Amino acid sequence: MTPQDSIQSSFLDQVRRRLPANLSFADELAEILDISRDSAYRRMRGETVLSLDEVKKICVHYSVSLDSLLSPAAQIVSFQLRAMDGGESAFEIFLKSVLGNLEMITGFPEKQLIYHAKDLPIFHFFQYPHLATFKIYFWIKTFSHSAKLTGEKYNHEQVPRDLIAIGERIWTKYAPINSIEIISHEILTITLRQIQFAYDCGLIDKAEAQHLCNDCVALLTHLKQQAELGRKKTFGTQDMGGKLELYLNEVLIGDNTVLFKMGDKLVTFITHNNFNILANSQESFCKLTESHLNNMMNKSTLISTSATKERSRFFNDLLSEVNRVKDKL
Repeated sequence: MTPQDSIQSSFLDQVRRRLPANLSFADELAEILDISRDSAYRRMRGETVLSLDEVKKICVHYSVSLDSLLSPAAQIVSFQLRAMDGGESAFEIFLKSVLGNLEMITGFPEKQLIYHAKDLPIFHFFQYPHLATFKIYFWIKTFSHSAKLTGEKYNHEQVPRDLIAIGERIWTKYAPINSIEIISHEILTITLRQIQFAYDCGLIDKAEAQHLCNDCVALLTHLKQQAELGRKKTFGTQDMGGKLELYLNEVLIGDNTVLFKMGDKLVTFITHNNFNILANSQESFCKLTESHLNNMMNKSTLISTSATKERSRFFNDLLSEVNRVKDKL
């Protein structure tokens, strides 16, 4: 095998690893390159060399990079950037990106999601439409370049119903996936500060602020129930989802790093500037991420299905924090 064959083989193998097992790589390659199935197989076997134009088409379609193949000894890691541009539709694009990632992992028979959380993972908020609407309002108000919401008193009708619907779909896709979440006592700090800030600035009145705090109580109570079960459960229903392992880390605050495990396939997602997403599927980097997350779990306390005392103390502390905010209103 020539060095060129080796690079092409490694490149195509990197792409193949991104496909669910039920899809034919030859058929996918033939469609993307607009070639016959037989021509696709020749490229897969290294009998036909991929042109630069073909490599570009594959890289764009599957969001893969050649850097790690061309410079394997260098400390080079390439990411796919999904950035919010500050426009009016930016947050919708962000939510659809999250939904698309969950739909991607759903296509694999063996899957797991590991989330090292700074804030409460976004999925949970979408079970509570009133709280989710406020969160989306605040996110748009804070990060959008548009002045549409600036200076306006909060009104739930300002938030497009389509965004709430996407959020609800995100929860339904997330719920069946076996997940590990590494959390800290800070997971609701930002949400409570947002409520306090909105109240202090006159964006919401006392009744609205108390309603939002009550939703936080409902969220924490339900999350505690899920931790006791060790399973995800849709709020207000008996619908059970995938396994939920909650690890409490009382020393380090997470950075919202997410690792998707799909059989032997790994993808890492890192948040940048709050809502920009950096995605990477380079094996060495993902293995490094997996090793770090395993280390965090080893240094944390599993509070789902076990550690009843620690679990109760953790959620009682968070509920007390919510009540302190309510008392200040």
